[in-house]
Amino acid sequence: MKFIKTMMVFSIFIAAIAISGCKKEKYLSRDTSGLKPPPPVDTTTPPVIDTSVVIDNADKTDGWQVAGGDPALITTGQKEGAGYIKGTIKTGQNFMQFIKTLPAPVNTKVTLSTGELKFWFYVQDVSLLKIDGQIQFSSSGDPDKNRIGWAMDKIIPTLKNGWNHLELKFTDGVPTSDGGPDLKAMNFFKMFFWTAANAATDQVYGIDDIRVAAVPPPPDVVIDNADKTDGWQVAGSDPILTTAGQKEGTGYIKGTIKTGQNFMQFIKTLPAPINTNETLATGELKFWFYVQDVSLLKIDGQIQFSSSGDPDKNRIGWAMDKIIPTLKNGWNHLELKFSDGVPTGDGGPDLTSMNFFKMFFWTAANATSDQNYGVDDLRVGAKP
Repeated sequence: MKFIKTMMVFSIFIAAIAISGCKKEKYLSRDTSGLKPPPPVDTTTPPVIDTSVVIDNADKTDGWQVAGGDPALITTGQKEGAGYIKGTIKTGQNFMQFIKTLPAPVNTKVTLSTGELKFWFYVQDVSLLKIDGQIQFSSSGDPDKNRIGWAMDKIIPTLKNGWNHLELKFTDGVPTSDGGPDLKAMNFFKMFFWTAANAATDQVYGIDDIRVAAVPPPPDVVIDNADKTDGWQVAGSDPILTTAGQKEGTGYIKGTIKTGQNFMQFIKTLPAPINTNETLATGELKFWFYVQDVSLLKIDGQIQFSSSGDPDKNRIGWAMDKIIPTLKNGWNHLELKFSDGVPTGDGGPDLTSMNFFKMFFWTAANATSDQNYGVDDLRVGAKP
């Protein structure tokens, strides 16, 4: 009897183990209830597209010369690609130069007014450098012909120990008197400099990733962000700051052509003159313009931008008959090139001191219902 009881207890124990082993085990990694979805992809900022032209990626010593010995290809610590070109001022010496003769001419796809030479420059100890030397970029295979150059006395004070990314605008360089370089056929790079005294220990320098790029345009200059009604006037009533549906900031300026009326204008008098940093050849006025129903507009009116505080003096203007046919219902981003506008006969605006904006237009017939219009984010930038 005792044996039977023992066997029953043992059987129950075995059964319990079996049942326990059959239970479904929970894996936390499969439980997605507490997981957060990834943040949405930011589609508001366009991707940066590299349109630069490579002159030499410094991944081979072919075509390279350095002072004091053969160039060395270093394959650790580079800023790009497989390596960089190293040159050494040996103990007791004081001069270094990097020369690259290209195997074939390279078209930089820029001009002297739009381009810049960019590369990485490694300096072991900036404090040892003499404020002298030059960087030269040529289309003649010769450092003294058809070149543009930048003096090292302007560059050396900006350097730090280690890698430095130099961005040398062609507009800051000095072309040779023979017409300067042919930027469609560049084939020669040279950089030379000295230490102020003979080196007490070997000093290492490096070059990597030489390329030419278009100089990025300067940031836009904000004329008015339309986030306050201060200085604004609209036809028919006081301007209204609307804080929903704006294209920028906290609001936009709304004006309404009331039922039975047919005219609207937006006027902004700036509290202080603004330097646009552009010229009539290079700049454009940009802003957002809201139209409830484009089909109601008369093909007439004008946009005016002035430095006199007066719409009829020292201004540039754009006729609405060219603009209205391009509009759609809702928000429209206007980009008005100064070169497409008409300056007044008094010399036009002083773009270093702009202080007045005006836009006016009509409906083709008196409005049969209230019609809303809006202006947001006035700014000046470089035209494409």
